[in-house]
Amino acid sequence: MTEHTETFKLSRPLKTHSGEITALTLREPTAGAFIDYGEPFSLKTRFNADGEPDGVSFVFDNNKALARWLVDMIAESVDDLILKGMTASDFQLLRLRAANVIMAGMPEQNFSNPSAD
Repeated sequence: MTEHTETFKLSRPLKTHSGEITALTLREPTAGAFIDYGEPFSLKTRFNADGEPDGVSFVFDNNKALARWLVDMIAESVDDLILKGMTASDFQLLRLRAANVIMAGMPEQNFSNPSAD
């Protein structure tokens, strides 16, 4: 089995201890992340017009846990203080991309943007 990774291009470079970076490489986490950091998000079932299940949406209701997951998943050396310097739009997109990496065994098209709930 090959490791699932995703590259995320930043809209604005991040300043790290080793210089600026313009992209982040997300590695597939291990089960230990659930034990160490808790649940990074929850899933909410979506329903179609007929009331039938039609996939799931991510509900990002624990950004502190998600930040710990991101620090663990990012191949480049970053910490949560560096992540706080990201643009809000980059953070929103990065957490969705990370959620898809965490759920790599499921096709990405079954997921949607975060729920407003």
